[in-house]
Amino acid sequence: MHKVLLSFLLCWFLCGAVYAQQKPINPQDTVPVSLFEKRFNEKYQKNIKKSRINGVYIPKNLAEAHEELKALSPAESLEKFKNAEKEFVVGRLHYGLGRWMILNWNFYDGSRYAHYLSELGLSHPDDMARFTLLTFHDVLNGKEPDVSKTINKLLKERQQIIQERLRN
Repeated sequence: MHKVLLSFLLCWFLCGAVYAQQKPINPQDTVPVSLFEKRFNEKYQKNIKKSRINGVYIPKNLAEAHEELKALSPAESLEKFKNAEKEFVVGRLHYGLGRWMILNWNFYDGSRYAHYLSELGLSHPDDMARFTLLTFHDVLNGKEPDVSKTINKLLKERQQIIQERLRN
């Protein structure tokens, strides 16, 4: 009986010494990730590797996005888009073709094209669609799109929208 009690006390003492040496967890050192965030991140990581989502081809980069838009659009629509004033036509197409890109190229849940755009600095799906349309207009008119200038312009506009909403 004494051996059992002695063994128990020895084990209790050693375990206490080991646990006492561990650094306590500081809640501020950890960032809890909700189950929703974890599932979203898992889905995002899968999506950015896919060439097709829901049967729709996902472009790898801006040049491929422009080629896809050319292939999917009737020639007369491309001609109207090309000849229209840039800001006007991009604004008009945002809720048509722009929404199509946002939904079918999976800007909300992630895709390889959305990931490509996020690496350029764009994070809002509306900005991603607008950027694609603005640069597409340049390409159709034989101009080299100024990617960094367009991105900076969109980021500045997004910041103004955020500031306006905060004021209200």
